[in-house]
Amino acid sequence: MGKLSQRVSTRKKKLTGKIDDYPLVKVSTLDWVSHSEWMHIDKARRLKPDKCFAVGYLLTENRSVVQVFGSYSYDEDGSISVGTIETIPGSWVLEVKKIK
Repeated sequence: MGKLSQRVSTRKKKLTGKIDDYPLVKVSTLDWVSHSEWMHIDKARRLKPDKCFAVGYLLTENRSVVQVFGSYSYDEDGSISVGTIETIPGSWVLEVKKIK
């Protein structure tokens, strides 16, 4: 079983290269649906995951994970720092489509 909580880092992640090395993409995913109200079992069985979308610069894409970041800055040394990083389980990803 995985960890129930994960420490969130507020540190910037540094990248190499230029921002053009990270394509702008739209990620289509499935996400779970949760309902806390009482309902008939037949209605509960008809519930389906929601289709969600994320837009950002592609950081990582492999079978286990897709990561995008939404903001970045240039440091004094010319390296890139990123923020607003979304990490999506690879099994939830339906499509990664390049925007530009």
